[in-house]
Amino acid sequence: MEPRTQEREDTLQIPDEMPEVLVVGAGPVGLYAALMLAEQGVRVQIVDQERRPAARSYALALHPQSLRLLGEAGLTDELLPMAHRVDTLAFYEGSGRQAALDFSALEGDLPCVAVLPQQILEGALESRLLRRGVPVLWNHRVSELALGHGAMVAEVERLERAGGEHAAVEDRFEVRADFLLGTDGHHSLVRRSLEIPFEDFGPAELYAVFEFTADGPAEREARVIFHDGRPGVLWPLGGRRFRWSLQIEDWEGFEEPRFKSRHFPRVSDEPFPYLVRDRLHQLLAERAPWFRPEIGEILWSMAVRFERRLAGRFGQGRAWLAGDAAHLAGPIGIQSMNLGLVEARDLARRLASILREDYPLSLLDRYDATHHAEWRRLLGGQAAPGPDATPWVREHAASLLPCIPASGPDLAVLLGQIGLAVR
Repeated sequence: MEPRTQEREDTLQIPDEMPEVLVVGAGPVGLYAALMLAEQGVRVQIVDQERRPAARSYALALHPQSLRLLGEAGLTDELLPMAHRVDTLAFYEGSGRQAALDFSALEGDLPCVAVLPQQILEGALESRLLRRGVPVLWNHRVSELALGHGAMVAEVERLERAGGEHAAVEDRFEVRADFLLGTDGHHSLVRRSLEIPFEDFGPAELYAVFEFTADGPAEREARVIFHDGRPGVLWPLGGRRFRWSLQIEDWEGFEEPRFKSRHFPRVSDEPFPYLVRDRLHQLLAERAPWFRPEIGEILWSMAVRFERRLAGRFGQGRAWLAGDAAHLAGPIGIQSMNLGLVEARDLARRLASILREDYPLSLLDRYDATHHAEWRRLLGGQAAPGPDATPWVREHAASLLPCIPASGPDLAVLLGQIGLAVR
């Protein structure tokens, strides 16, 4: 079948109807997975039903391990000048500073957390992919999947460009691939097609998120707070900009989004009314009395709902999951996206070994076992206090684990600084 050609304002989209790997979902995890596959000579096609990369998103910080992965892809020189470096994560309750983590103790050239808007990361990954000859098929939706033992067939719909949520279908075509990678978010079609359960690890959590300007506090330190069992986090963004995320009990004083989107909607014609400013001052007075800087302009604010879930398995046969399609976590440690990048690299390497070196399909079983076990530890709050843990750390041990922006060996080192160990 002759490939179709579709013109778009910024690039030419030519579907590959027989790639070796079809990636569904072009967020950071899907883009990085596609890039890692392309770097290893694997023919890859990536599709996303959105019209473009995220305009604004919650995820904003890259873990030290993520920086190392992006360094392997040759992207850190491009991204770091646009990022804000965070060297310390401190924990507060009431007026008191209770514990702190020092990222400089980690190994590697970039022992820090880099605050970087998701849309910048996505743009850099997409540009690198395009240089590899792999354009993202934006405005393309996978509508059906047929998963067999030898190959996978997807029906892909090309949507009209300006159709919004209910865009009309302009064209349909089939893509046949050796493997399918689902990085298509929490409503993952790939996961649902595999009939994999999405286990709940507790009730959904609501957060009020404010981005604003202020003269202080320290811009190299992120701060996690606890108040009556409800956590929150202050991220410095650089340039006198900060973001507070505070867990709330209900939507009172905020606008509830009608649906989850990679694009935050405006909440009114004047999107940040004084009511929201008053609510922020009230929350901070209750939960972070040490925060004394005068808040300048509130750049945007939203009430966001987060879930904690884990897929029953990370795939099977020739169809696999990574990122939010396989897990959801609370917002403070920004773990779901960052661990998704680790998963994408691991899965891309395993798929390349199978496709290029004739490794058996059983190589993928270890991918499932490794990452599923790590997520059970993280979502289960399995951190054990040691003899050096303070009484405050012992009391909050289970709550601290999901707040730390790290994974794997980095997480073990950081936990050790406050007398904790992963079980």
